[in-house]
Amino acid sequence: MRTIARRRGHDGAALLAALSLIGPLVPETIAAPQDRSPSPPTQVTGCFANGAVASPPLRLGAASNFSQGWQPAVFDAAPTLGLTRLRDSLRWPDVEREKGRYRFDSASTRYPDLMLQRAMHLTLTINTTNPLYDGGKTPHSPDALAALGRFAAALVERYPAIDTLEIGNEINGANFVTGPVREGGLDARRQVHLATVRAVSAAVARVRAEVTVLGGATHSLPGGFLWPLLENDPQHAITGLALHPYTTPIDQLPAQLGVLCRSPAVSGRGVFVTEFGSATPRTAPDDLVRGFVTLAALGAREMDWYPLSPRGDGLVALVDRRGARTPTGRAFSFVQSHLAGKPALAQSPDRFTFITRFATHAWVLWGAPRPLTLTGTGSQAFDASGEPLGHANLRLAPDRALIVLADGNADPAHTPFTLGCSPLVADSFYQFAYPAAPRTGPDENARHTPPQPPGTFERFAWVKGQRQDFVTLPGQQRSGVPWTPYLGLPGYRAARIDAQVLRPDFGREDGAFVLRLRPPHKGVFRLEATLAPVSSAHATGSLPLTLSLETPRTPPVSEPLDRATTLTRTILFEAGEALTVRFAANRAGQSVGPDSPRPRTGAVRYRVQLFDDAACPHGA
Repeated sequence: MRTIARRRGHDGAALLAALSLIGPLVPETIAAPQDRSPSPPTQVTGCFANGAVASPPLRLGAASNFSQGWQPAVFDAAPTLGLTRLRDSLRWPDVEREKGRYRFDSASTRYPDLMLQRAMHLTLTINTTNPLYDGGKTPHSPDALAALGRFAAALVERYPAIDTLEIGNEINGANFVTGPVREGGLDARRQVHLATVRAVSAAVARVRAEVTVLGGATHSLPGGFLWPLLENDPQHAITGLALHPYTTPIDQLPAQLGVLCRSPAVSGRGVFVTEFGSATPRTAPDDLVRGFVTLAALGAREMDWYPLSPRGDGLVALVDRRGARTPTGRAFSFVQSHLAGKPALAQSPDRFTFITRFATHAWVLWGAPRPLTLTGTGSQAFDASGEPLGHANLRLAPDRALIVLADGNADPAHTPFTLGCSPLVADSFYQFAYPAAPRTGPDENARHTPPQPPGTFERFAWVKGQRQDFVTLPGQQRSGVPWTPYLGLPGYRAARIDAQVLRPDFGREDGAFVLRLRPPHKGVFRLEATLAPVSSAHATGSLPLTLSLETPRTPPVSEPLDRATTLTRTILFEAGEALTVRFAANRAGQSVGPDSPRPRTGAVRYRVQLFDDAACPHGA
């Protein structure tokens, strides 16, 4: 993840002086409001439902770049995709070349007219600069913000296709912010962004009050950046949150959006995922379907696939440069035909299986491997790109979407499939959760919280001879930390763990991350622990870890790890017995004296799973 350096030179000082005309700055470093939600919800629809009983169905669009150059073949491909919504921009200096005069005299400034002819809608990004204002840098002065508001109002008045404005683009990063706003720090960015939203909202409301104005405009899901921004906006000038959750695994979206919802200031604003994409051609069609399904079940309002056509950035497009559909484009068309615009209801039976029903005719499934049998007359299974699948040997997979369509005569109360057996009983990825409050104690075996249900991982740290419970941190609450929620420890700023990566970095002190699990019943279980070192932008070096396994009736097993490793063990458990997995920095051969450099621990990708193979003797 990218980090933001806090540099305040002459430009930063000028910005802070200008901000005194707007209002006080909010503090950059905040504490996670642990008391605002009792536990991470798996459904967060109520947070984004604008007070309604149910959110409107999720609308699907694509991120085009016609403002940077007209592409007739790409635009003409819209009907083959079923595309009715674009997310694009109009460049301010192309329209306002003299102060107060607006010209729409090129294909890249007039394309919204063609959208209106095809009954298409536009989410327009207002993230542009103009050399006429603030030296061509990100607008921040009152004069420039007022001019930007007038420009936005001229656009929505000129183009009825525009129904949504996204103010800014990844304002928490370094790529799309320039000048004093970039140099002023996270607090100044928030204040300028809110002032920009207010200026644009006020100007637009005078000509078309029905236009939705989105703010936030962040890369990833950084609650630490967004909470103070929204808490300073009690009037809801930001009516919806624009988010680009590239760094969140699809199956972790419910939990991470649940953390974002822990601030009451988030509630009711609506979530608009205006960029969602994949860099892996093999799984991109499935990523599109799974992302859409997950966001639909959570009550999000919009998802725009990025990009519509190739941008040269490695992300998989819907059409090629000639306008021909890619496999991901075919997945987009299938979703638009059968899922978009339909109410979505999550029907997952457990934490390892993902099932969402759309209206009364469609189901989308994925998750831990298990067989699936179609039972409904006339029902048919399809892959993510809309290719029909045979009825035999259907099986769920973690990264593959399986779509079941029922015919028009299907019983609305009937599910036209049955699921077979899965041997998976515990999984550190699927079952990752964000605790609501920290607890500490001197006894590692003491229960500081009610016992976790059997088959559920308990996570804590063991440092200097005592247990420390993790604290949920919201992400980007300061520079140099992840931009998504994670678990950390008071006093150990480098130590962190999330659903995929852990970093037991305690500086010069010895410590370990602990995962403890009680199987759901007595028996013989198969443990798989998969680990792989990953580079860390925040570490000066990468130390290997030591993995320790402790079981009731076998001696502890410790193995140093310095490369990708999968450990498999068969373990007998009696009722109530527990497995303990420890991850500790391997300090062998390192100097840790008072004058030696501080040892650093690199990040490690991890996954721990427990299987009861006897539960599925024939794989069914």
